[in-house]
Amino acid sequence: MVLHVPPAAAGTTEDRTARVRFDRPATWSRQEAPGADLRVAGDDVVLTVRSRPSERSIGDENAALLERLPGAVDGLLLVGCDVWPGTGAPARLVEYVRPDEDGDVAGAHLVLVTGRHRVDVTVERPLARMTATDDTVTAVLESVRVLDRVLTGEGRALEALPVLRAAATLEGHRLGAEAVATLQGLAGKRWNPTLLRTDGGRELVESGMVGRFGTVPPATATLLEPWATGTTPTTLDQHTDDGRTSRLQVWGTTAVDTAADGTAVLATLPAERVVALAAGRLGIRPTWTWPFRTRTVPTDLLERRLAGGETTPDLPAETAAGDPTLAAFWSAPWTVSTLVRPGGARPVTVVSSGDHGFARVGRAEGGATVFRADASANVYRSLVRAVLDAS
Repeated sequence: MVLHVPPAAAGTTEDRTARVRFDRPATWSRQEAPGADLRVAGDDVVLTVRSRPSERSIGDENAALLERLPGAVDGLLLVGCDVWPGTGAPARLVEYVRPDEDGDVAGAHLVLVTGRHRVDVTVERPLARMTATDDTVTAVLESVRVLDRVLTGEGRALEALPVLRAAATLEGHRLGAEAVATLQGLAGKRWNPTLLRTDGGRELVESGMVGRFGTVPPATATLLEPWATGTTPTTLDQHTDDGRTSRLQVWGTTAVDTAADGTAVLATLPAERVVALAAGRLGIRPTWTWPFRTRTVPTDLLERRLAGGETTPDLPAETAAGDPTLAAFWSAPWTVSTLVRPGGARPVTVVSSGDHGFARVGRAEGGATVFRADASANVYRSLVRAVLDAS
């Protein structure tokens, strides 16, 4: 087999192992890596290549990887899995986030098979640097080419993916609606002793958030600070077809999780844990992304579908017949999530549809709105930009 290898782009250099080649920034340097074919690092990014004999299919290798990864590090979150074309061999890209002593680490694990070997290309960098390094990491991964003779092909059916979701519950002070309102009323003001005699005030005292004589502990003062300064939060609003609603608001490391009845959980936690919490709410998980043939949907029809309720509108029969992937997505139960960042940025609206993955609502023009399937890992990136990049 003769493989065409494109020249390296300007400012990059080529690295090779016995199994693969790739282009990477010339500023990255090789490192010692016992047990690995190659390791290079730079700009907070570490890339490692390993290979071993294997005759298994890509589906079997990927299933084994997805089963093994969550147990490799406690708290590891799988954020996506995609077929990865262009390597010259069957390949998958699995993306994950793992906890680390110095902060969460974002990883991309490219696994490919030749029929004689399995090759793993892993790229890791701090989650806080994910947005800044994404273009570089993607370019490196897209440059990976197999050098082995390939004896296997991609099967017609993709492997089943495990259901692996992040935790979606915020742990902290749980307060009723009146207590929350009373606490907000404290922000930036001196404590009014008469509030102790209200139901909301008594709940604050019983919860330990306010002392019996109106003292405000440091932890409560930290929670009150965003309200006192009038800081605009990053907000994740969600509703389901059956009418359940929730709102998660984030001010840096302060989070307030409000249910439909006004009760709320308040907590101070690292921003990276907030991202993990929001990922759980969105249902971020490995899921295949099946593109829709239809590029836009009538705006009024999509708005009625997004609103949910006991009855939801059907797609036009012609559209459903011509785009069965969209029809299946449309008819399954929806969770609609709207992510609003401070500063006037355009809200991000994402739909999770049963087991059919995710779709993103785009711009409306001329009575039609862009509605396209989106990868779970891309939805996760929106969370990182909204929470970490705004912190």
